[in-house]
Amino acid sequence: MLSEVESGEWRVENCANKGARIGNSQLSTLNSQLLILIIILFQTTLLASPANDKIQEAAYILNVDADTAGAEKLFYSALGLPSASVREKLKAHLYLAKIAEANGDTFKAIEHYGFLKNNSQSVSLAYMAANKEELLGTPPQKIKIASEKKNLEHRKTVDSVFQKEDRFSNCEMEGELYLAQHIVYKCPDNSLHLISKKNGTETWSIPFTDRPAKVFLILDGIFLYCENSLYFYSLSNGLEPPVWRISTLEVQDIEDIGDKIYVLDISGNIKLLNKNSGELISVIKSDGENFFKPGIGLIGTYQKNGGISVFDTLLNNLWDYQIDGKIDTAIAKSDSVIFYLQNENSEILYTKHYKKFAVPFNWSKESMLEFESGNALAWYNIATQENSDSAWKRAVIYGARKNELSSLIFAEYAKRIGAKWVKYLPVSSTILYPKIFSDANWLFIYDYGSQSLLKFSLETGNTGDEIALPKDKKYTLANDYPPWLVLNSGYWLSQFSLREQSNVSFEMPGVPFSFLRNKDSVYVGLWNGFVLKYFTPGMRLEWSRKVSSAPVFLSRGEMGVYSLSQGKISLLSPKIWVDKEFDLGLDGAVNEFKSKNGLFAVVSEDGKVRFFSEKEEFKQLGSFSANSNVISIELLEMDGKIYVLLGEANQALSLYEAPSGTHVWTFKSKGSAAMQPVLHNRHIWLDQEGSVVAVDMHSGKVVKKHSIFGSGASISIRGNTLYCATPEKLLYAFSLRAF
Repeated sequence: MLSEVESGEWRVENCANKGARIGNSQLSTLNSQLLILIIILFQTTLLASPANDKIQEAAYILNVDADTAGAEKLFYSALGLPSASVREKLKAHLYLAKIAEANGDTFKAIEHYGFLKNNSQSVSLAYMAANKEELLGTPPQKIKIASEKKNLEHRKTVDSVFQKEDRFSNCEMEGELYLAQHIVYKCPDNSLHLISKKNGTETWSIPFTDRPAKVFLILDGIFLYCENSLYFYSLSNGLEPPVWRISTLEVQDIEDIGDKIYVLDISGNIKLLNKNSGELISVIKSDGENFFKPGIGLIGTYQKNGGISVFDTLLNNLWDYQIDGKIDTAIAKSDSVIFYLQNENSEILYTKHYKKFAVPFNWSKESMLEFESGNALAWYNIATQENSDSAWKRAVIYGARKNELSSLIFAEYAKRIGAKWVKYLPVSSTILYPKIFSDANWLFIYDYGSQSLLKFSLETGNTGDEIALPKDKKYTLANDYPPWLVLNSGYWLSQFSLREQSNVSFEMPGVPFSFLRNKDSVYVGLWNGFVLKYFTPGMRLEWSRKVSSAPVFLSRGEMGVYSLSQGKISLLSPKIWVDKEFDLGLDGAVNEFKSKNGLFAVVSEDGKVRFFSEKEEFKQLGSFSANSNVISIELLEMDGKIYVLLGEANQALSLYEAPSGTHVWTFKSKGSAAMQPVLHNRHIWLDQEGSVVAVDMHSGKVVKKHSIFGSGASISIRGNTLYCATPEKLLYAFSLRAF
C-alpha cells in the first residue's frame, strides 16, 4: 500500500542550495517520519524488483543522510529501468516532486506532480497533485484544437531556453521527450532527430517514409503516424526498433493512460489499444475531432463546432453536451474544463461531478439553454418562431447529433428552403469541399479522410451502406465513371468496382498528371512525358509511349485522342500507325487543354487562351487574354456556336465566343470554392456565399437561387435534381422540374 505516500502527508525541508545535504538541525524533522516511511517501504517490498530496490535505497539516503542529490540520482535511475511498474514510477515521481519543491525548483516539481495527476488511479493522490500544480503556479493545460497546433505553448517555452543548431533550422520542433530530456525535431529528410537538452548532441534518429507524418509525444515514448500506419517507439527499449506497428487511418489525437492508449482517427473512430502490444481492445464511432481529459477515469472528445462527448475508460458513452459556438481554445482544471469560444465568450463544464446534467424541472427555451447553450430542441423552437437563418443553422447543426430530433428538424428546414430533402454528412473533419458523383440509383460522397464512399438514395436521400475503398495505400479519387473509379497513390493506380467492391492495383512508370476516359479504355498522362493506355475493366496495358520529357495533357478530338506537352500536340489514336505531331509554337507553361467539335483551346500560364483547328492541322484561329489566372475552362455549344466559359482567380465567370475571343458577359462571383461551374440546359450552376445560383447562359444574370448553409459547395446534377454538399457537412437536394 501507498496510503501515506500517496496522500502527500510528508515533506522535505528547504535546502539552501539545490543538491546540498540537509543540515543536522533539520534531521530531527525528517527522522520523526522515518518509522512511517520504513513501514511504507516494507509494505511495497513483498515483490522486490530492481526499480523498487533503488527507490528503497534512495528513500533511506534521503531520510538518514538527507542527501537530496544522491537520492535524486537513484530515483531517476529507477525511472529509467524498463521493468519499472506504474506503481513504482508513481512513488519515484512523488519523492522527486517533494525534493524539487523543497529545493525551490518549481518547474521540476510541476513536471512530477503532472505525472502523478495524469497517471495515478488514486483519487486522493491525483487531487493532491492537481492542487499542488495550481498552488505552484503551473500554466493551465491548453487543450489541442487542431493537430497542427499541438504543444504550441510548450514549443515556445522550449525555444526560449533551447537554441537549436543551424542544421535543424528547417526542422519542425515537436516538443520535449520529458523522461529522456530530449527535444524532438521532425525534419525534411523524413526523420525524427532527438537532441539532448543537456549537451545538445543528437542521440537518436528515427526515419520515416511519409513527409506529412504526425508525431505524438508521451512521457516514455513516441507515437509516429505515417503512410496509414501507427508506430510506437518506447524509451524502455532505446527507441529502436518500434515496439509495434498497426494499420490505421490518419490519426487525429492520442491519449496515454497507464498501459492503455486511445487513438482517435480522422473518421472519428476511437480505438482502445494495449500500449505494450498494440492489440485492439475495443473501438467506438464518435464525432470527435480531438481528445481532452475531463477527469480521472474519463476520456473526452470535442469538435471545433462545440460538440462534446465523454466516455469512461472502456469507451462507454457517459454523456454528450453541445456548446453554442465554435471552440477557439480551452483550459483543463482538475475537475472542470473552460472552453473559450471564437465569439470571445466562454463556458465551464464541471466534468467530474456531472454538474450540467440535471434537466430543468420546468421546461422552457430559456431554462434549456441555461442547461445546455447549444440545446437542439430549444434552438429548433426558436427557429420555428423567429424563422431566422441564425436560429435555423444552430438547430440543424446541433440537431445532427441528436438522432431523436434530427429527422424532424431536417424535414422542417428542407420545407422552409424549398429543398426535396436535406441530410447530414458524417464525413471526416478535415474535408472542406466534399466530392460528389452518382450512378443511376445512388449519390456518392467521397470521404478522402476515412477512404470510403457514403451512399444516399437519389430520390429520398436515405443512406445506404458505406463503401470502404482500398486502404493498403493513401489513395485519392482521380477519376469516376460509375461503376468504375480510378484511385491514385503516387506511382500506383487502382481501378475500383462499385458493384463488386473489389479493385485491381498496379504500378506505373511515373506519377499521373492527367486522365481521359474513352469508351472501354483509360488514358493516363504522366509527369515524366509518358502516355499509357489501359483497357477496362481489367486495366490491361495496351501500349505505353513517351511523347516528351514534361507533364502531358490529354483531350479527345474528331480523329482520336491527343496529347499536349512542351508546346506540341500528338495524335495517339491506334488507327493511325504513324503518330501525327504538330508544333503550336507556344512559349511558357500550359494550364488547360480542352476541345469540342474539332476546336482546341489551350490556356497558357499567363492567362492567354488560343484556339486551334484540328481540321486545318492545328492552325491558330484566334486568341484572347483573361483578366486573371484561369481556374477552369469549359467549351460549350449554344445556338450553333462554340463558346468558352472561363472561371478566373479573381472570382469572375466570363463567357467568350470562340475562336474570335469576343467577350459576351462577365458574372462577378462571390465566395465560390473553386470556380467549377456545372452546366444544365441553358443555365450555369455554381456555388456562392450561402447559396447555389443559376446563371443564364445568354445574359450572365442570376435567374434562380437556393439558400444553403456555408460557402464552397460541391454541385452535381442528375436528371432533374441538383445536389450539393457543403463544408458544414450538409447534403441538399433541389428539384429542377419547375425551372
